[in-house]
Amino acid sequence: MRRARWAAVGAVSTALVLAGCAGGKGGGQGGGGDELRVGIVGLDFSNIDPGQGFARQVDAFMLEYLMKLSATGEVEPNLAESVEQRDDVTYVYTLRDDVSFSNGEKLTADDVAGSINYARNPEFSESFRYGDIADVVAEDDKTVVVTLNAPTASFQYVLAMNGYIFDVSEQESAGDDFGKAGAGLVGTGPYVLDDLNTSNGKATYSANEDYWGGDTEFDSVTLTGFADENSEALAFRTGALDVAFPADPRAFASAADVEVTTVPGTRQGLFVMNTQVAPWNDVHVRRAVAYAINKDDIVNVIGGNAEPDSTIIPPSQLLSIATQDEVDSLLGSIETYDFDLEAAKAEMAQSTVPDGFEAELQTPSYGGYVEASQAIAGQLSELGITLTVRVLSEAEYTNTFSQPHTEVPVQYSFFNNRTPDPGGMPKNALSSSATEIGQNNFADYVNPQVDELIAKGDATTDPAERFAAYSELLAIVADDVPYVPLYAGNINVALGDAVEWPTFNAFSTDVAPYVLEIKKK
Repeated sequence: MRRARWAAVGAVSTALVLAGCAGGKGGGQGGGGDELRVGIVGLDFSNIDPGQGFARQVDAFMLEYLMKLSATGEVEPNLAESVEQRDDVTYVYTLRDDVSFSNGEKLTADDVAGSINYARNPEFSESFRYGDIADVVAEDDKTVVVTLNAPTASFQYVLAMNGYIFDVSEQESAGDDFGKAGAGLVGTGPYVLDDLNTSNGKATYSANEDYWGGDTEFDSVTLTGFADENSEALAFRTGALDVAFPADPRAFASAADVEVTTVPGTRQGLFVMNTQVAPWNDVHVRRAVAYAINKDDIVNVIGGNAEPDSTIIPPSQLLSIATQDEVDSLLGSIETYDFDLEAAKAEMAQSTVPDGFEAELQTPSYGGYVEASQAIAGQLSELGITLTVRVLSEAEYTNTFSQPHTEVPVQYSFFNNRTPDPGGMPKNALSSSATEIGQNNFADYVNPQVDELIAKGDATTDPAERFAAYSELLAIVADDVPYVPLYAGNINVALGDAVEWPTFNAFSTDVAPYVLEIKKK
């Protein structure tokens, strides 16, 4: 999840809302013709091994998942034509008969089991996504059996949003070079990787003429990486791009002269305080911080691309298991820390550091990280908390992934909470098992009662039982405040004149391959 923060993806809602930004339809005026040109910011092209988190966008044009998400978040067949449960922990996937890899080899259950087991390797930072899986085996040529460690309601989404399938024999032949400049990476998707230029950050693809899903809309695709959104916006304005996914739609719309389409999402902004490091281990300090942060101001700083949020499970996810009235009642019953400077000062007065303290707030130079971090530092100065914002290079920030969470005890970040399921954030950000290096409980928050409620919520598919478990969990976490939820971020796309994306929704960039949803005008 930490690596995935860099990609602008998320989940929920289908309604399209125009961002109401600058004038014309600037980007793509040169016309893509039979070529689709996609821009992406902050992407590492050096290794597109599917086990690595930064490979998602490059792989998305040529690799596919067993299942897929619909526009409204339901799980649908994809490479698997069906799935059934033999019991509470056993899922049986039956593969389609008409799927072959781009090299002509037929897709088999051995490829599927091998691909998923490869992705589960604990050495990979994304392996946590498969933590519920105990075993994956090929029962016969077209049947894959996945066994879980325990009944897990959220598992239905895992192989619809993760687990790229590739030709395992090609991967084995490539050995240690697998994923380097595309070596050994052969998929079932609509496009074939022709060239991966790691020096200038560009990947080019041509249509897979034997794609099982039929003819493609475009003959070729070019994916270009950019160091920042300003340079990407300028390229869009000149007609060099047809599609971009801006994190700051307001600035991008102005610079690129294009309308940006925005949908509500669950990409969640959080202020993280490590509960094992003084003075952040003082609950009164954490509550003071929660009251002192003005979420409306933070949303404005990041470009208005979000809705203020107050719970670590976004309300949009809770609505998948409860009614609006039930969700409203829950939010009214727990402390949501609306901006209240007097309450913040009262909490600070009860803390071990009533006169304030100094600390460092590290942040990557990406998107709105720096601006939001500086805004938070300014707000907390009202409590006597002096946060010095230190901007990290990409390499420095990446290095923090392999450090104990205590090395970065306080940070602003967003989590790509990219699942329709309300159990996603609790499992990844609150579970005591996720405090390990490389996992996502950056607050090092440990509460046995919360662990029990996470397990309880995931062990049943009954909506009422799940909502009861998560309601109790949210009340406990609101009292302990390991994180300050700031906002639920939107998902954005900018489209040039030559293309349209009529089905664009908050799941779109998690549908593999999403390129099939983009159409010529």
